[in-house]
Amino acid sequence: MDELRKRLRKELQESFDTQVLTEKEWTYTTHKILIRYTTVTKTKMDVLMKMLLHSLQQLNVQKPEELADILGVELLFVKDLLDQMKVAGLVVAQEHWSVTEKGRSQLEAGMLIHEAEEADDFLLYSPIHQRFLNEDSVYSSSEEIKPFRYEESLKSIDSKDLSDEIIKQQLSSRIEENNTVENQQIIERILAVEEIEKLQAFNIEFLLYNRKDDNFFVRIWNSAINQWDDTLEQLVTENERPAWREKYASKTEGNHDT
Repeated sequence: MDELRKRLRKELQESFDTQVLTEKEWTYTTHKILIRYTTVTKTKMDVLMKMLLHSLQQLNVQKPEELADILGVELLFVKDLLDQMKVAGLVVAQEHWSVTEKGRSQLEAGMLIHEAEEADDFLLYSPIHQRFLNEDSVYSSSEEIKPFRYEESLKSIDSKDLSDEIIKQQLSSRIEENNTVENQQIIERILAVEEIEKLQAFNIEFLLYNRKDDNFFVRIWNSAINQWDDTLEQLVTENERPAWREKYASKTEGNHDT
């Protein structure tokens, strides 16, 4: 962490007019949660399946052999596809083979909807930010570090209070980014939400003074997102800006025109 501190201080003091007044370290709590959910996969319907469905809509077919002869396709392929479509609920075999409403809608869309599958994933949620963090890991020093001084007083949404819709949206943004025209995976339903552990996100806070502008400001490096954190900086500024000039006047005296 020493290297990180040095790098950040150097970055902040690149301007000759900027002076670092104080440096603090603290942590805030993030919640690692396990999500169990179901997904549905849609794949582009192949040509032979489309041909079979179209034929069954137009013709009175009683036996797979009839379809094989009409389409000029191996009987084995026809039987296999008919079995698959029957299990999927696209066709039914009574006095003759016919296409179900589900089969007609999927044929019209040109997409085959596969049976739902269960999956699980981890999300990292920050009650202070009231949002999910982009990273799935948090760095916390092994040393005993004080908690963020405003964490307990904040009215924030805990992970157990998150709605299924909010969680579904977050998971969807991960899963659907790999979707293609021919293969699409969507979140169907959230089954369970379980908090696994609380993780402490390590932060470095700098209070700075700009001589040229005669201005105090704070920068906070958040290890959970590996960047400066505007949300935390705004929170500290709103609570502490009025006291900065009086408290640190002696440290800035003589460094700006009066």
